[in-house]
Amino acid sequence: MASSYLFKYDWTKPVVIEPIVRIKPELGIQVSVNIEGQNQVRAVEAYAGAGMFRGFEIFMRNKPAPDVIMLSSRECGICGEHHQFIERMAQEMAMGGYAPPPLGLETIMLANDAAMMYDHTAHLTALGGPDWSSLFFKIAGYYPPEIYQLAQQTPISKVLEYSEAFPNGVPSELKFSGVTMRTVADIMDGLVPIIGAIWLEGAYVWRIFHEAELLYYLRIPHPITMVPGGIGVPATVENLQQYLQRLVDGTAYLKKQVAYWEVLNLFLTDYGNAFGVQAYYDKYSNLGFAEMGNRPGNYLSYGQSDVAEPPSVTPSSTSVMEYDATYENMGAWGRARVVKPGLVIQTSPNSPPQLVTNSLTDINLGMRQFIESSFYEDWVNNPQVPSEVSGISQDPIGNPVSDYHPWKKWTIPMPLARGYPFGSGNSQNKYSWAVSPRIVPYSGHKPTMNYFFNVEADPQAVMWAQVLQPQAPDPIYTSTYSVAGIEIQYNSNEQSVTWNLPQTVSSRIVLPPELQGEIDIKYVSPWALSSKLSNGTINVTTNAVERMRARAHAVALEGSGGWIAWFAAVKYLTQGQTAVSRGNQYDWTYKKNTNTDVALGVGLKEAPRGAQWHSEVIALGSGPTVPTINPQQQQPTTVNSGPRVVNSYQDVIGEIKPFPLLAQNDGVGTFEEVIQGNPRYNINGIPKLTVTPLEQWDGFEFASTLRSFDPCFVCGVHVVLPNGKVRYITLGAPIDLSESIKTFYKFAMRVK
Repeated sequence: MASSYLFKYDWTKPVVIEPIVRIKPELGIQVSVNIEGQNQVRAVEAYAGAGMFRGFEIFMRNKPAPDVIMLSSRECGICGEHHQFIERMAQEMAMGGYAPPPLGLETIMLANDAAMMYDHTAHLTALGGPDWSSLFFKIAGYYPPEIYQLAQQTPISKVLEYSEAFPNGVPSELKFSGVTMRTVADIMDGLVPIIGAIWLEGAYVWRIFHEAELLYYLRIPHPITMVPGGIGVPATVENLQQYLQRLVDGTAYLKKQVAYWEVLNLFLTDYGNAFGVQAYYDKYSNLGFAEMGNRPGNYLSYGQSDVAEPPSVTPSSTSVMEYDATYENMGAWGRARVVKPGLVIQTSPNSPPQLVTNSLTDINLGMRQFIESSFYEDWVNNPQVPSEVSGISQDPIGNPVSDYHPWKKWTIPMPLARGYPFGSGNSQNKYSWAVSPRIVPYSGHKPTMNYFFNVEADPQAVMWAQVLQPQAPDPIYTSTYSVAGIEIQYNSNEQSVTWNLPQTVSSRIVLPPELQGEIDIKYVSPWALSSKLSNGTINVTTNAVERMRARAHAVALEGSGGWIAWFAAVKYLTQGQTAVSRGNQYDWTYKKNTNTDVALGVGLKEAPRGAQWHSEVIALGSGPTVPTINPQQQQPTTVNSGPRVVNSYQDVIGEIKPFPLLAQNDGVGTFEEVIQGNPRYNINGIPKLTVTPLEQWDGFEFASTLRSFDPCFVCGVHVVLPNGKVRYITLGAPIDLSESIKTFYKFAMRVK
C-alpha cells in the first residue's frame, strides 16, 4: 500500500482535507496535529470551513409560499423529500394548524418512513459502512492487519454475548446474499463495496424502500404530491399491499443490520478488552477506536413520524396528542412522535448527559444562529432587514423571540477570501459559508441558563434523546401505539430504550431463527455500555463507530414508525375515512400569529443526516400566490459544521455566551470539536490508528470520523497540502468492475 503514495506529507504544518464530497455545501477540514512519538499522532486543532454559498434563502424570497414547498426539495439530491416535508409543516403552522386528515397524514408517514429507512440503510452499507470493511483492515497502511486477524478468530456469537440488543435471544450466525457469516471478519468482508454480501443485499433493500416511497411521492428526491394539508396520492388497498411486501423484507434486513453493527461496534471499541483489539492499541499509548471521534454529550433531536392517533402513555404524566400542525400544541404532538425529540446536554465531564427538554417549543425558543466566523453581515439593527421581520418580538404564544432566532435572521452574504490557514485571508478571521447554530437550553418555555452550546445532530443524537426520555418525574415509562401493537419502553435510569418489531418471514431476506418472530430490540447508550463493559473505567458519549451502531438502531426504530403508519392507514380505510388532503389551493390562508403582520411557521423533524429545520415568515392572505418573506433553513450538517463562536451577545434573555467548558476550547463547532477533542471534558483529539509511516499517512481517520455523522460524506477526499500538491484518495480498491457488476445482477435477479 505504501508504494502507491505519490507525495510525502508534512504534518508539522496544518493540512487541509477538502472537499469531503457530496456534502452541502462543500466542506474543508483544516487539521493541525501533535506528533507524540514514533508514528503516534493526535489532532490538536481543527477548523471546518464550508466553501460554497448556495443562496436558497435569498432566491426563495417573495416566491409564492406553496412553490417554496417544491423548491425546498432542491436543497439536496439525496434527501430532498425531507426538506419538502418540513416546509409543508412550517406552512401548515403558518395557516394556523392546517393539518392533513388522518389518512393523509399516515400516507405521508408511509412515504417518509420508507425514505428514512432507505437513506440510513444506504449509509450503513455503502456510504459510511465501507470505512469499516476489510478493505481497510486487510491492506497494510490503513488499520493494522493484526486487527483483521483477530476478527477472523472472533465468532459473532462471542461478541453478541456482550450485547443487550436482542433480549429474546442472539443469533450465532447471519446470512447475507447466500453467504453465511460466523466471524467478525466475515462481516468486514461483507461490507466491501459492490462485491460484499452485505453490500449486495443492502442494495436490494435500498431499491425496495425507494419503491415504497415512490408509491406515494411519485418522484424522489423531489416529490410532486405534498401540499399544505395533505398529499395528492390516496392510500389504497392495492398500494398498501405493495408497501407491505417491501416493509416485510425491509424490516427483516433492519433486524440483521442492528446485529452486524452491534458486532462491529463491540469488537472494535472493545471497552472490556475482551477481544484483543484494545490490547493491541494499548501498546501504542492507549490509542483506540473508543477514542476515534468522541466529544461531549450535547445532542439535538427533533424526533419524527407524526401520528394521527396519539399513543397511550404509562404513567400518564407526559402529555401527548395527535399532530394538528399548531404551534400551541407543538410540544404535545412532538412527544407523540414514534421517534421522540430531545435536547441533551452534558455540563460536566464526570457526569452523564441529561435531557433538558423533550418539547419542540422549548427547542425552537432556544435556537440561535451566529455569523462571527461566517461570510455574512450581521442582520441585527441592519436597515436591509424588512420591518415585518426585524420587528418580530413574540412567538405565536407570546414568548420573547431572540434577535438571533432564524425567524429574525436575514441572509446578507459577505464574500471574503478564506486564506490558508483558514481565516487568514481577511481581516475578520472569517472562514466558512456555514452559519453557527447554537442552542440555549429552555424548559417550560423559559431559559435554564444564559449559556449556549454547540450540539451534535445525527442518529447518535436521536438515540441519546430516546434513552433519556422523559427523565423526570418518571424515569421509566411506556408509549404504546395500539393500532400496530408497537410498544416502546424508555428507562433513563439505565439509559436504554426497548421496542418491538413484528414477525418477518421472507423468501428474499434470510433471517436466523432468533430474529424471525416478533422480537424486542434494545439500545443502551455508549455511556452506560462503556462503563458496564469496562467496570466503570471508561465513560464514552459517542465515537465514530458508535454513531454507526446508533444509526442501525435508529432505522430499526423508524421501522416501527412504518408499521404504525401502515396499520393506521388500513384502519382509516376500513372505517371509510378516505380523504388524504384538505380543501384546495384557494382555501390556503396564512394567518397573523405574532406582533407584526406576518404568519410564522416552523418545521422540525429528523432527516437521515439529523435534525432538520425550516422556519417561515409569510405574508398574510389566501390562495396559492401569497409570497414568502423570509424562508430560512438549517440543515443538520450546518448544526455540525458551524464554525467558532467565542463572543458574548446581548439577547432577549440578557447576555448570553458560550458555556465555559466550551468557550475555553476556542468556541469550536461540532465537527471541529470531534476532530480536535475537548481537553476540558478529558477528551483528546482523534488519534492516528494506522501503522502507515507518518510521512505517508493520509489522515483517513479524520474523513471516516466525519462520514460517521452523515450520508452525504461519501466517495473520497482530496488532501491539499501547503505546497499545493493534491492527491485523490478513493474509498475503495482496484477491482474488476465488470465481474462485480455481473455478481450484483446475478444476486438482484435471484431476489427479484
